[in-house]
Amino acid sequence: MRDHSELTLRKQKDFSRVYNRGKSRGSRFVVVLYRKNNLDFTRTAFVSSKKVGNSVERNRARRLMKEAYRSLKDRVAQGYDIVFVARNTIIESKEKEVEKVMKKTMKACELLSSK
Repeated sequence: MRDHSELTLRKQKDFSRVYNRGKSRGSRFVVVLYRKNNLDFTRTAFVSSKKVGNSVERNRARRLMKEAYRSLKDRVAQGYDIVFVARNTIIESKEKEVEKVMKKTMKACELLSSK
């Protein structure tokens, strides 16, 4: 099992690589940006800009995305860097809605296996 910090995108160059040369797919609550990372594991990041709201709302948006990802992470394809960007519509949503939308979006990106 890998260390949690190793599975998190942290460096600016890694973010830039995903933003500039990766692919993206938007949905109602989140935008998923992804790129192959040539590693045998997947790294993730959960981002929520000031467009989403104040700090309480941004933190809630990140928590919602992380919780939705946690339920899907066993099925996520390995070898990718994935950035989840919250949209301001996420604030009014419930956890199950976010999970359903993220699952659908990740399937469209071919990031989920069909276990």
